[in-house]
Amino acid sequence: MKQSIYQWGNAQNPTLIFLHGLGSTGLAFGELAKYLTEYHIVSFDLPGHGYAKALEEENAYCPSNLIVEIENIINRQLGGKSHYLVGHSLGADLALHYAAKYPTQIKGMILLDGGYLSSQDLGTTLENELQDIENFCNEVRFPSWDVFFESEKEELSRWSEELEEASRAQVKEQEREIRLTISTFTAQSMIKGIYIEPVINIVEQVHCPSLLIRATKPVELESTRRKSIQTLQARMKNVDIEPIEDAGHDIFREAPKDVAEKIRAWLENQ
Repeated sequence: MKQSIYQWGNAQNPTLIFLHGLGSTGLAFGELAKYLTEYHIVSFDLPGHGYAKALEEENAYCPSNLIVEIENIINRQLGGKSHYLVGHSLGADLALHYAAKYPTQIKGMILLDGGYLSSQDLGTTLENELQDIENFCNEVRFPSWDVFFESEKEELSRWSEELEEASRAQVKEQEREIRLTISTFTAQSMIKGIYIEPVINIVEQVHCPSLLIRATKPVELESTRRKSIQTLQARMKNVDIEPIEDAGHDIFREAPKDVAEKIRAWLENQ
């Protein structure tokens, strides 16, 4: 499936469009899609991720510019068909920006542990984030595909064809090593974009029905999460909150069945 746009299910069914997080790819949602067979699932690689070409200008990675490209991709794939938008992590931030700019294009929005916690909430700075992501991009390297996959398997309690395919799309072979596909430039540009155009400035323009499915681990962040959720609910009047017990930030990878059940239950009430 070496392409930058991915689809699961029947195109005649209601459509859910997924936006992945920083460093991930559209293939990350393949396992979750297995639990949502009554829907048409569409995802794609954001610029500079997976098999998608990177952008050359730093400013092009700002949310206001990325959502224009996202809208173009959606139009090419769906035409005028209405859809629900689902975003994980940074993809949730992009989903909020999209919903604010294109309110008539979507029927509703689902945020997967994203769009409510800012770096300021977490007590970090732009400089620290940029340095951390540079270190991460430089340090993630494996001597072989086997070693890489063993490392991926250690992070999860299970393994599947979908998880292997998603993991493979995040890296590439470079100078006899397995390295991240995303470049330091792309990663830092996206982080800068979120700082330049924070979601807190646009959430009051989002009026579609929305659901936040949030993590509960690590427990040390619970107080911060609750405060950030209160701020979000004060600015967005039509948002429901659903926690996933004993799940961290990558909730759809850690608990795909539980996340699918939350998504399904919410959609059935829309």
